[in-house]
Amino acid sequence: MAVRPARGLRLVLPWLILGVSAALWGIGLAMTPQVELDDFGLLTVLPPVWFVGVALVVGLCIWGTVAHRMFSPRLISASLTGLVLMLYATPALLASVPRFPWTYKHIAVTNFISGTGQVDPSIDIYNRWPGFFSLSAFLGDVMGYRNALDYAAWAETGFALVDAVLVLAIARSITGRARIYWTATLVFTLSNWVNQNYYSPQSFSYTMYLAMCLIALTFLRNDPIRALAGFEGRLERFSIIQRFKKRQPTPVAEKWGQPVMAAQAGAIVAILLLQTVIVVSHQLTPYMAILGLFPLFFAGYFRARWLGLGLVAIALAYLVPNLAYIKGKYGLFTGFDIFANTGYKPPEPGAVVLGTWVLTGQTLAHLAAVLTLLTGLLALAGFVRRIIKGDVRTTLVVAWLAFAPILSLLAQSYGGEGRFRVFLFSLPWLSIGVAWFFWSGPVRSSKAVAGATAALAAMALLFTVVHFQPEADNRISKDVVAASQWLDMNTKAGDLVFDTKYFFPHLIGPNYPHFLQWGAVSSLVEYFKKADGDISVEGLRDYADRLRGAENNYVIISEDQKRDAVERQRFEADYLPRLEGLLENGVAAENVYSNDTVSIFRIKSAR
Repeated sequence: MAVRPARGLRLVLPWLILGVSAALWGIGLAMTPQVELDDFGLLTVLPPVWFVGVALVVGLCIWGTVAHRMFSPRLISASLTGLVLMLYATPALLASVPRFPWTYKHIAVTNFISGTGQVDPSIDIYNRWPGFFSLSAFLGDVMGYRNALDYAAWAETGFALVDAVLVLAIARSITGRARIYWTATLVFTLSNWVNQNYYSPQSFSYTMYLAMCLIALTFLRNDPIRALAGFEGRLERFSIIQRFKKRQPTPVAEKWGQPVMAAQAGAIVAILLLQTVIVVSHQLTPYMAILGLFPLFFAGYFRARWLGLGLVAIALAYLVPNLAYIKGKYGLFTGFDIFANTGYKPPEPGAVVLGTWVLTGQTLAHLAAVLTLLTGLLALAGFVRRIIKGDVRTTLVVAWLAFAPILSLLAQSYGGEGRFRVFLFSLPWLSIGVAWFFWSGPVRSSKAVAGATAALAAMALLFTVVHFQPEADNRISKDVVAASQWLDMNTKAGDLVFDTKYFFPHLIGPNYPHFLQWGAVSSLVEYFKKADGDISVEGLRDYADRLRGAENNYVIISEDQKRDAVERQRFEADYLPRLEGLLENGVAAENVYSNDTVSIFRIKSAR
């Protein structure tokens, strides 16, 4: 029987939109100029055609989840995959080298392990938690990529895709309603503004954590202990009363279910192995996993209650031998002040004056808090609504997993990043809560469609602004990376390197331990303060001899450093150009490396 034209168009139109959006996205990338980014990052550089392409695929994803007849799994999978690629791959495709200054120390550790074939715990904390780096070095060698710089940039897109798939699988293990698990995956994609997908052990460990949760939810679900079963009963009676007052029909609750017994042994082994991999890869993630999963094992929501103790034992067994190092270098606890550990600072009196607010890139960055609050409040409403609807057990488990990461702030700020990790580990479960808020009713209502459409569109807008605004701070120039590689290959232990306080990726190659030695890197800012305008090659050489007495002293001067000195007023704007001129013409200095924007000079010691 022939397909009617209207029905045929309805089937083909979404695929056409997806194809057009992909084409517009590609054209937009090709049209994006390679210019110096300002405070607004990529927001003012990407051409309108790029935004149109992304808007089309966002609209397509929303349409696919809210429509009366949802898209086919193949179509909505393709749409979400396209969305993840467009949002998360764009910055990497427009950058000539891996983004984020802090990525390069991870590249350095991987290259060190690949070059030496071993780890050295005496070097730094990364060699004490080498799981991710060792695996990356092994896979790189197997595939013929011995320099992690060659593939690190694709970690952002790769982790984003894998994490989205895992969140989809987690949501599917909890509910059989397609509208809920696709919406949860879309919310996760549009709310993950934390920028933790880069080449790092924390990104890898986070993916392992999601896999661990998926296995527990799929194979180890169980009835809780009697006390919690009684608490659930009271909540269920409350939900019945509320539904009676509102004259609502009793919905079909999601079944917590009983897993297949034959798969449980393999699931237990897999969880223990995943925890072991996480423990040897990252310092924080094992304890975030314990905060969420240990109480659920102990309370009986998952089978093999001893498994929660197993997770704790593996983490402590690895921590104890490294405890003195952690306490000496970083400190084990930063206090029990949850507000201090989140980095919260109360506003200063009179800090905000009406009429003085100006739209800048930094003010746009505050929209991350808006996106976080929007996601959290909708999820909280979803948990409450789900309880009222009578689906108590599943909601309690998901709500606990969303709440548990907050407890980490009672002990650690994690170098000021604790609040970001809290949101990241809560996000998969918050995303499910948001989906529950809109789709917990027995039927799809027009209010739910309007609310979900508005919320998802707002999330897409907020994410786009927050994700692409700080790009100027996230980029490293190709010339700087090339100069850094030259330094790694040509300097030796005992040399002294001068730069400014502007970031320069000294840690990039297998010789990075040289730069970790005390006094190996010094700032020209301090020299300029002592010189007080009397800048000379001889004066810098004497200053270097007093600092370390190195045979070779290297001075890095780049256009980025000059620009940063002016913007941040680190020293007089003419100091670096003056020093560069003196080094170029000085008898005691030699230009040993140059490219378009970076020069490296060597000054021999006078001793």
